[in-house]
Amino acid sequence: MKTIISRLGTLGVGLTLAFIANSSPTEASSITIQNVTVTQAVVTATGTDTRTWCMVGCVFNSGAGNLWAAFANTVINSPSTGGTQSLVLTQNPTDNVPGFNFDTSEHIFPAGSPVSAVSCGQDGGGLPSCVMTLNILTNLLGLVSVPLPLANALNNGNADPGGLHQEAQNWNTSVLNQPGGLHVWIGYADNAHPDVNGCGDKTGTIAGNCLPDNPWQGSLNTVFAGAATGGAAECGMGVTPCFDAGAIRIELNDPITTAVPEPASMMLLATGLAGLMARRRSRARNER
Repeated sequence: MKTIISRLGTLGVGLTLAFIANSSPTEASSITIQNVTVTQAVVTATGTDTRTWCMVGCVFNSGAGNLWAAFANTVINSPSTGGTQSLVLTQNPTDNVPGFNFDTSEHIFPAGSPVSAVSCGQDGGGLPSCVMTLNILTNLLGLVSVPLPLANALNNGNADPGGLHQEAQNWNTSVLNQPGGLHVWIGYADNAHPDVNGCGDKTGTIAGNCLPDNPWQGSLNTVFAGAATGGAAECGMGVTPCFDAGAIRIELNDPITTAVPEPASMMLLATGLAGLMARRRSRARNER
């Protein structure tokens, strides 16, 4: 009989803990973006040459660096929560990292480098291939590694011919979409390069503006980590200053709704188990 009572007690504690655990959803309605790190690696005759852009933790290196430092620890909310819902990262000239500092289709090699090509895939056949990674550090989900295909909007599909050409792409590519977690898109902003065929961006609600559509600079509920730059010599489309940069859009999906036991139901279960245990004890005493 003692064994039965012990098992009932263990069952009661286990069920109660399970109910408590299930009452706290693992998804969040808001999240803090602590750091975003983008790397671009190119294999050269002298080894692998890497560029790193980030919020914090990287240093200036041939046009790359911590260009989004002012936006570390940005909080974004899910759509149903309201408020800030999008974080957009693109070129953001600073004193430490000036100019077109997120021109991700161009890989700026160090002075004196034996590699002549400066664009991803300029030598043809995808060479040199610009291999890119994207990692997002959050307070609740930890480090989220976002898969980027070898050919993507940030590296101009590893088919950049070099020289003046249009690179604009809308938010067409969703590279990560986690239910109850992060949703990430990539694109490219280019209103610096004229083209006989117009902007490379032919889709969206504002087709032909050469920039990713909403959310962008000035959009509601958006933190825009970026700024235009350049003068007449760099901005060839008559828009001064202008953009020539990759773009990353980070949002948070709504939490997944699941049936969660109410506190009253948990109390009823605990009370019932306690009564059952008391009854078993009473029977044991009577039998003795």
